[in-house]
Amino acid sequence: MDASNPSQPVAFPLADGLVLMRPGINRLFVLNATARSIWTDYASGLPPAAIAARLAQRFDIAMDQADRDAAAALADWEREGLLGFLQPSDIRLDATPPTALPELELSVAECIYQLASTTFRIRYGEPVLYQRLHLLLQHWTTRDAASPQTTFEVCRMGMDYEWRQDDRASLVCATLDELIQHALHRIVEYACRQIPWLAVFHAAAIGDGASCVVLPGLSGSGKTTLAAALAWTGFKYLGDETIPLRRDNGEIVPLPGPLCLKSGGWPVLAAYYPTLDTWPIYHRWGQPVRYLIPPSIDPDRSWSVRCLVFPRYVPGGATTLQPIAATMALQYLMAADTLLPQPLMPIEVSIFVAWLGERPAYILTYDDLAEATAAVRKLLLNEPFSRSGWENCYDP
Repeated sequence: MDASNPSQPVAFPLADGLVLMRPGINRLFVLNATARSIWTDYASGLPPAAIAARLAQRFDIAMDQADRDAAAALADWEREGLLGFLQPSDIRLDATPPTALPELELSVAECIYQLASTTFRIRYGEPVLYQRLHLLLQHWTTRDAASPQTTFEVCRMGMDYEWRQDDRASLVCATLDELIQHALHRIVEYACRQIPWLAVFHAAAIGDGASCVVLPGLSGSGKTTLAAALAWTGFKYLGDETIPLRRDNGEIVPLPGPLCLKSGGWPVLAAYYPTLDTWPIYHRWGQPVRYLIPPSIDPDRSWSVRCLVFPRYVPGGATTLQPIAATMALQYLMAADTLLPQPLMPIEVSIFVAWLGERPAYILTYDDLAEATAAVRKLLLNEPFSRSGWENCYDP
């Protein structure tokens, strides 16, 4: 990038489009093949009339349509402040990331737990606190008690409940269930901060022993219910809600908190977990939930990503698995609250876009959970069917 013009846009190619960023502006602009054609011609110095003519020729469309498309795109980019910095040949394409990057130093990672690279202690002020919270964390228990990174403490303060970290009060809640929902979030958030991440997906992840499928989606998409069903069929549960992608190797780091099953999913999941209706009910953000406790997994292992699957639960809809382009996958990831390091930096965006461009992506629309599970199994199935470890995995 020209040091005299540090705000000029930087472009990152995808197989079917282009991703733009402006340093200092924490947004990405995703261009499909048509928009990429317009952008590239403009950046090379062509006037709008020539851009439209080339667009009509490339995509075999009428000239008046090409004029409108080119004018609309340029006007939109002008409003976004992307054009004022461009001069012919200004645009730089970061086609390939560096082959080697410096690793970020990880922090050295009454019960001791390990989550990914983080070892931590929790002190429980009363037996009921241990009984209620530890049962949700038991799959993180470790015998390695040397040098926990941090100490959390949960205790009762009069009528309230308090969550402390390293002897500093950080949270006071009126109910124990409220404290538990915040504690689970804060523990995962703390462990995530210790990872040198390139992106954090709001997603579930399921592995087959060799690689994994990432299921991004917002609340209501059906990703947690689908992950619970897939886990019952033998896949390894790697996490839900918070899935960090390592910067140094492009693999995800499991942060497998208990699966939070909302009441709407209980009837369909009863076919997989027949005793589900006997599990204790917690209240999370005011909604009744039950927690599914997964088996322990190797906390030190990261997992390569075979593909991204965006689940969409549509009542009454047919089950379809549709491949999508990388540009559309990026738009869906951003809509699903994917985090990228802030402020955005060209080198990190380049690495992430290159990573995404190498991963197949699909939209899975479903109403029938068994059909959805079968569709994902076809994408990721390297091991014989086994339910070992899941038959008794429930919250006592």
